[in-house]
Formats: sequence, structure tokens, C-alpha cells
Amino acid sequence: MTNMNQTEIIGLQNSNPIVTNNSANFEERIKSIQKILSENGAEVSFEEIEIKLKELADVYKVPIAEAQRSTIHSFLKKYNISKAKVFTGKGFAETKKIADILLMSHQPDSWVNLKGRVVQLWENAHESIAQVGLLSDETGVVKFTLWSNAGMEPMELNQTYDFKNVVVKTWNGKVNIDVNKAASIVLSEEKIENVRFEGGLELKDKKNEERTVSQLNQDGIWTDLKATVIQLFENTHESIAFAGVLGDETGTMRFTIWKTSGIEDIQIEKTYKISNAIVKEWNGNFSLEINRAGKIEESEEKIVAKPTVFEVSGCAVDIQAGSGLIKRCPECNKVMSKGLCAEHGKQKGKYDLRIKAVLDDGNKAYETIINCELTQSLLHLSLEEAVLMATETLDPDCITDLIKNGFIGKYYTVKGIKTDRYIIAECVKRTEFANQIKIKELKEKVETDLQRIEDEFNFKEFEKMIETVAELKSDFNPRAENKIKNKAELKNEAEFEVETGFETEFEAKPEFEFKTELKNETEFETKPETKENPETEAKRYQKLLTDDSELI
Repeated sequence: MTNMNQTEIIGLQNSNPIVTNNSANFEERIKSIQKILSENGAEVSFEEIEIKLKELADVYKVPIAEAQRSTIHSFLKKYNISKAKVFTGKGFAETKKIADILLMSHQPDSWVNLKGRVVQLWENAHESIAQVGLLSDETGVVKFTLWSNAGMEPMELNQTYDFKNVVVKTWNGKVNIDVNKAASIVLSEEKIENVRFEGGLELKDKKNEERTVSQLNQDGIWTDLKATVIQLFENTHESIAFAGVLGDETGTMRFTIWKTSGIEDIQIEKTYKISNAIVKEWNGNFSLEINRAGKIEESEEKIVAKPTVFEVSGCAVDIQAGSGLIKRCPECNKVMSKGLCAEHGKQKGKYDLRIKAVLDDGNKAYETIINCELTQSLLHLSLEEAVLMATETLDPDCITDLIKNGFIGKYYTVKGIKTDRYIIAECVKRTEFANQIKIKELKEKVETDLQRIEDEFNFKEFEKMIETVAELKSDFNPRAENKIKNKAELKNEAEFEVETGFETEFEAKPEFEFKTELKNETEFETKPETKENPETEAKRYQKLLTDDSELI
């Protein structure tokens, strides 16, 4: 970014209105920046700061708070001053309500101050994170992460704190707060009594709206429902008590019951009344989570989930991204990307094996998730062998290539639970041949379509049209017309010469002969003219007339 001199800034002020609109406020911001820099050993003039700040705010249309932050960072970098030294406990960031912070998804890495009450603390086993949970005030709720390197004392549940110089972060479009070593947290003298929060330990007995599974399509809503457990997955993490699929008459969805809930037992095919569960969304898929705020009681009312089992037979036409050897977060069991978990940040991860296949039955394509156990059976390859193969080749994608080569183009029958998007496979069998009835139906359909096309399109009429076009093309070809006329004239003259023995005035000599005789004018005058026998010349004309190539 190129700096502007004072004359350019003044000229720009005269032609464009100042973005800040408040000159006094603008001067206060400059003085605040100057004070921060001076306290850290950098003496910068008022005018130099003003040029930089106005350049950002007026020329590049940067919001004034962001322009102020960028100006400070620019001078800190110029004078080699540590940001952590400047910002710890001495923020210039604006104080905002949580509702305003939630609107800052387009301003990641912004610095803010806020007052918030800790309404939830989540269990966290990762050493790099000290605490993670939810903050709330009168306007909204936001997730926070307190990092271990901040060196701060842990916060207490239901206490109100003043946060300074925390960083706004976004992940998958969601806003959260990072508390690092540049921030400060102080127990607030002013308590927030009324928070805008629908869950929490103090709300364990709160009555929510009872919804059906099909209505659970919004992230973050707290709900009650009655549902039947259809399937339980193998538990792969110590913090998860149960995970599986539940459903009612309207549909099915995945669920996770955390150990903090205190729930010790649930069984397949039993119906439960669930209270204070929260809906979570990930990549467009919704699931239900029951934490320490939730309750589960067995219901006397029996609900038959629909559908129970879905079956499809078709050809594997694609293997989607995320297939093969993957890593899952040891905390939440979600698939990690580039060593990062969406919920818990950087993790070591644990290996898993799966196939995300697309099956086409001839009418519709179905996305299918095949778990580790079934994948090992289909590939005749254990998880340990897959990890060893990827390690030896230094290429985890080699397993994905193996799946693609052995899977695509073959026919399978899959049985499992049908969610909104995926079939969660319970059984996968290889089918050597496609369904013969469907092949017969497809063949009959193709033959019917071909007959319909033939009936609608008259090929004889088309051939007649081609002949008509050829005739019209001949009629409108002047060159062909002139040659036909010349042919008739030559024929008459040839017949006349044969009968009388006299030459006509017209001598139809080929063009190259005229060029040869006229090449040398002197030679033409001195060379005696030679004439052919009239009968010989007439034969030449006759031959010319019968040469059809002259008319093409």
C-alpha cells in the first residue's frame, strides 16, 4: 500500500466526505494510537498517523475501527514492537455486545472487548486448550476458546467477566471468540442476570418445544422429542457414552450422547423421551447431541421409526472425497482436515477407513457411507495394513486409488439406514450381474424410443428434400449454365464443319494453346499458320463435348 503525502490527503478531503464524519472522534483515535506507540517507545507524529489512518479510511474505505487497528499494527511492525507486549490488558478494541460480534463473520481476526457470562463449560482433553464453552449476555450466545498459552486462571460457570482484546474468529461461517496471551480477563463487578441462552446446567428442567425429527433442521436449537433408537455405533471415544441413529414417524437422524450427561444405558428398538437436546449442523447434515443439560427417560409410548431399513441395488459410479484412509478427532470423532478438527483445533488424530460411494440404480443416484468394518471386508484389507501401505508409499491417497480401481463399475446391493442425504450402510454385497428385469425394461424402452423417432422423422421425405436442394443448386450455378450453352453451340458448329468442310469463325481452342501462341508476338507473326483437317478438328470438338468434367 502506497502512503499519500499531506497535500494529497487535504485534496482528497475537499473532494470526498470523510468516512468518520466526526472530526473530534477521528482526532481522539489518532491521539489514542499515538499514546499506545509512545508508551512502547515509538515516537510518531500526529500528522504521520493521520495520513496513514485517513488513507485507510477514506481512500480504501476500510471501517474506521479496522483502519485504527491496521494503523497500529503497521507502526508496530515498522518499529519492531511486539504485539503481545502492547495489547495485553491495554486494548484499543471496541466494546461490543455479543449480537454485534455474531455479525462480524466478514471481519475475521478483529479485536473486540465484551462483557459476558459463562453459561456453559465443555469437557476438553486437549493440552493446548485450557477451557472451551459458551459466553452469553442479553443479546446472544457465542462460543469461546481459552488457549493454554494465555497463562490465565480458569473461569467459573455462571460468573460474569470483562474480556479485553479477544479475537473474533470464523469457522464454516460461524463466529467464535479466541482468548490468547494478548487478551485479559477480569471478574466483572457488574453481573449479567438475564442472559439470552436456552440451555445450560441451570436449565436442566426447562421445558422446550417438542418437535419431530423432520423439524430438527436448524443448528443450535434446543428441543424435546420422542424417538426410537434404531442403531448404535461402536463407541470409539472415551468422552462419548453412546452414538447411533434414532427416528420417529417422520424420519431418522444421527445422535451423540456425551458421558457428561450421566446417561448409562440405552437400547436398540426402545422408545425414549429426550429433553434438552441440542441440534448440531455439520456440512449440511444435522445431528442431535445430549450433554449434561439433557435427560433421557424410557417412554411407554412405542414409536415405529420410518424408514427402518433401506435397500438399493446399483452400479458404483463414483467414489467421493473423504474416502479411504482418514483421520478422526480423538475428542469428538469427527473427520479432521489437514490435521485440524472443527471443534477442537489441531489434533494428532486417529486413523479410520471408510468408503463414500455413489450408487446408481438406473433411476436415481444414492450417496452411501460404508464404515470401517464393511470397507475392510470389501477390500480384503485391514485398517493396520492400510496404514502400513500408506506409510511405506508416503501417500495416503494410495488407499483411495485402490478403492476406486476395485469398486467403480461394479454392482452392489446396499442395506442400511436412510438419512436425508446418505444411506448409512449396514450390509454391502457384491452383485455379479445387474438386475435382468431392469435390463429388459431398459432395452424395451430404448427400442420404443427408436421406433418413435423413426415414425416422427420421415427419411424418404428427407431424401427427396436432398434431391430438390441439389437441383436448385444446379439451376442457380451460372458457370454450369454457360458451359451447357457452350456445349450446344460447339455441337452445332462441329456438325456443320463435317458436312461442308468449311471452318466456322469460332475456334474453340483450349486456353493453354492461346497462351502458348501469344507468348512471343514475333514468333506468332513469322510462324506459318497450320490447319488441321476439318474432320480431325471436328472429332476433337466432339470429344470435348462428351467430356462431362467440363461441366463440373
